[in-house]
Amino acid sequence: METRQFRAKTMSEALRETRKALGAEAMIISARTMEGPSGYVEVTAVGNGEQNKKNSGLAGKYGIGKKADQSAAPNDNISPQLVNEEQIQKSLEPLKREMMSLRKMIADLSQITSQAVLPGFNDLRTLILEASQEQEASRLLGPVYTELLSLGLLPEVARDLVRTAEMKLGLKTVDRKDWMNLARGMVRELITQRIRLAGPMVAGEGSRIFVFAGPSGVGKTTTLAKVASRMALSEGLDVVIITTDTYRVGSIDQSRRYAELIGVPLVVADRPETMAAALRSYSSADVLLIDTPGRAFENEQVRTMLQDVLFATGEPMETHLLVSATYSTSQQEAVIRNFAPMRPSRLIMTKIDECVELGSLVNIQQMTDLPFSYLTRGHRVPEDIEVAGAGRIAQLLFRTIME
Repeated sequence: METRQFRAKTMSEALRETRKALGAEAMIISARTMEGPSGYVEVTAVGNGEQNKKNSGLAGKYGIGKKADQSAAPNDNISPQLVNEEQIQKSLEPLKREMMSLRKMIADLSQITSQAVLPGFNDLRTLILEASQEQEASRLLGPVYTELLSLGLLPEVARDLVRTAEMKLGLKTVDRKDWMNLARGMVRELITQRIRLAGPMVAGEGSRIFVFAGPSGVGKTTTLAKVASRMALSEGLDVVIITTDTYRVGSIDQSRRYAELIGVPLVVADRPETMAAALRSYSSADVLLIDTPGRAFENEQVRTMLQDVLFATGEPMETHLLVSATYSTSQQEAVIRNFAPMRPSRLIMTKIDECVELGSLVNIQQMTDLPFSYLTRGHRVPEDIEVAGAGRIAQLLFRTIME
């Protein structure tokens, strides 16, 4: 291929010179009229330099080059490049029509499939889930799997536990009458091993500031009072209660009553500057326990404000996320998602006395790596709280079918 420039008085003359020198398939790169006393036309073109060279490839197969040469004769102002493109487009029209027809056919088939052949996605998912549960229930340890579902465990969690128990027990060598008891004992052991624990709040081990976060009604203020009472009265620590909850009616009064009963100071800090002042004022205290508004769960503006209040000082804080044992899986997921910006590092499960299906304690640890610190029940201060234990959780979970 070579690039050349041609000059002539008119465009027709310049195009004829171009075809003569570079052939009928020459590609016009540019064409311009030069101004001046002796104005002329300048054409820049690319070609193979052989006037009578036979067409090859697509142009030779369809005779495009030949037609371009013939059509240029009546009107020399038509570019060979444009003529070739027009011919190519014309030759591709049947293919385009065929492709459009195929697309329409695929769209019609897709619509028919979605409307008549398959059920809706949710229905299909339900069918698959039901089929999976039926399959698991028909296995050797199907009764144990069904029992775990009745305790509120997620199907995937129950399935994993039962299949692991099957592999560990090697049930083919065991008398059938002993299968169920052995399997229940093994599943209980597996759950005990999988429960992650954090232990109680301990002042001085990484932080002296502990934050209680969670949605409204989960028991944050009462749980804080239980912990404060044990630390101040049983352990003899210098405890300060700080509340940031100025949204709920009566919340400050409730916190004040608890503080007076326990005999510890109460500080209201709902802004970064008041929080910073409180931390400076009680810099020598052993423990600072911070209560937070439940509205932070449902209100992003409150949540952002709370982050500013807590993290503005830069002091290390240990955040315990409170979740009710009565929550469904979807509610647990929402709490974990909405409070993630609060940087929780521990879980406190509340209202275990009100929960019928304590499988929620196992489910929530499938959704997060957070370990348990406390379990609470009832409203008595400080009695209705205990440090979370794996054996205790397994005992609570299986009490309806194993005790």
